[in-house]
Amino acid sequence: MGHVPAVRIVKVGTICLEPSEPASAFTQTIKSELGIGGGSTVTLLQADRRILVDTGFDREWLDTAGNNQTNAADITRDLKTQRMTPDDVDAVFITHWHRDHFGNLDVFRKAERVASKNLAARFGLDDFRGVSDGDEIAEGVRALFTPGHTIDHVSLVVDCVLGDVRARVAIAGDAVVSHSYFQSGRIWRYNADFYDGRAANESVLRLVGHADIIIPGHGAPFMTYRPEWLEP
Repeated sequence: MGHVPAVRIVKVGTICLEPSEPASAFTQTIKSELGIGGGSTVTLLQADRRILVDTGFDREWLDTAGNNQTNAADITRDLKTQRMTPDDVDAVFITHWHRDHFGNLDVFRKAERVASKNLAARFGLDDFRGVSDGDEIAEGVRALFTPGHTIDHVSLVVDCVLGDVRARVAIAGDAVVSHSYFQSGRIWRYNADFYDGRAANESVLRLVGHADIIIPGHGAPFMTYRPEWLEP
């Protein structure tokens, strides 16, 4: 391998509903008042080019110009901690078509847009480059199809070095919503386009088999292990 990718978390996403909490508008309202926006985790891959995975859009339920501007300012500030501007990003990879993951796309005017072929076809995203399962989108970075949360969900697996340790990192999107959902064996089923519970569990199993570390769609990375609830 010529160029070993570097993996950095640009933003740790938040989640408005933990597995133990009632799924209600009241819960979301309280979390929102406390400043929990529910935007996705954003990951930067520095391989043979700079790839941003998901865009971390908070308060997706607020479809206003003000919320769009706030989110654009937030992701621009977060990139500044990596000594980057949005125009320094070469490509943006979207794991699935939910606004908390793609809502800041317009900030990245110069970046190539990449997602699964199925997603691009389903939503008519003619300006996206579509990838298939197993495709290498950059050196050391390959696509892994992980349906369940949505029918066309795709994660990325990165072969990298963290410190002095060679590691395989899965950027899971909402195939693994958070460590708490992974640990408890719960799946996020609240989206209207939820696909299939069995496929979702199979995707978690696939990720466990391909990665040492999982970066979930919301929350901090965690070391991979096989939870008791996950059947072979």
